[in-house]
Amino acid sequence: MMLPIAQSEIDEYTSHPGNIPNFHDFKTPQLEPGDSGTFSLEIQNRYVSSITNVTIVAEIYHRADIDESETLDSINSGKRPLITEKCWKYKNNENNCSDTSDNKEAVFIINEMTKNQSVQLEFNIDTNSDTVEGTYFIRFSMNFDYNQTERVMQSRGFWNMEQWTAATTNLTEDYPGNINLDELNVDGIIPDSSFSVKKPIPKWPLYILISLTIIFAGLSVIFYLEEEETYPELNKWLQKMRGKFNQFWLSLKYRKSS
Repeated sequence: MMLPIAQSEIDEYTSHPGNIPNFHDFKTPQLEPGDSGTFSLEIQNRYVSSITNVTIVAEIYHRADIDESETLDSINSGKRPLITEKCWKYKNNENNCSDTSDNKEAVFIINEMTKNQSVQLEFNIDTNSDTVEGTYFIRFSMNFDYNQTERVMQSRGFWNMEQWTAATTNLTEDYPGNINLDELNVDGIIPDSSFSVKKPIPKWPLYILISLTIIFAGLSVIFYLEEEETYPELNKWLQKMRGKFNQFWLSLKYRKSS
C-alpha cells in the first residue's frame, strides 16, 4: 500500500531527493605524486522495495588548480592518475574485487539492493612522479530497475554550465529538488566527489619561524631582566657579550676599509 500507483506519482516518488539512493560516507585520498590511495563511499537504497540490475560508474573527468582547469582527456595519459582495482560489498559480507578495463573509471554491477540495504564501493587510485598536481573530480552515474522501470541518475559533472543553468532557472512548477530533470534526461541527481594530488608544503620555513620566535622571546626576557637589574651576574655577562660584539664589528669594519 506504500507504493505509488500512478506513473506520474512513481516519477515524483523515485526522483524525490529524500528517496533517491543515498551516496554518503565518502573517504577521499590526499595523494603525493607517486603515491597510491583508496577512494570509498557507501550507497543506500532508500526506496520501499528492492532495486535490481544496478550499475554504478565512477569516472575521473576533470582537473583544476588555482591557475587552470582542464578535462582529463586533455592531460597526457602518462601524467594522469589511474583507477586500478575496484571492490564492492554488502555490509559485513566479503569483497567482490576485480581490475578495471578503463583506467579512468570503475564500473560496479550489483544484482539487487533490498530496502534500506547499503553497499560499500572502493577503488584504488595510482599516481606516478609525473602525475599533474591538482584537484581531480569524480562523477557518478547509476542505472537500475525499480518497479519494472529503468531509472538513470547522474551527478553534476555530466552537464556543462549552460545545460545546468537551463535546468535550474526559470522553473514554473514544483520540480524535485528544484531541478528540471526532464531537461537533463535523468530521474535524479547524485553527488560528485573529488580527490587531490599535491606535493606537501616544505616544513623548513615553519621550523625557521618557530626558531626565530623562540630566540626573540628569549632575548626579550633577558633584556627585561637586565633593565630590572635583578640579576647582577646576568648584567655582567651581557656587558661582556656586548664588548666582544663591538670588537668583532670594529675588526670587520677595519678590514672592509683597508
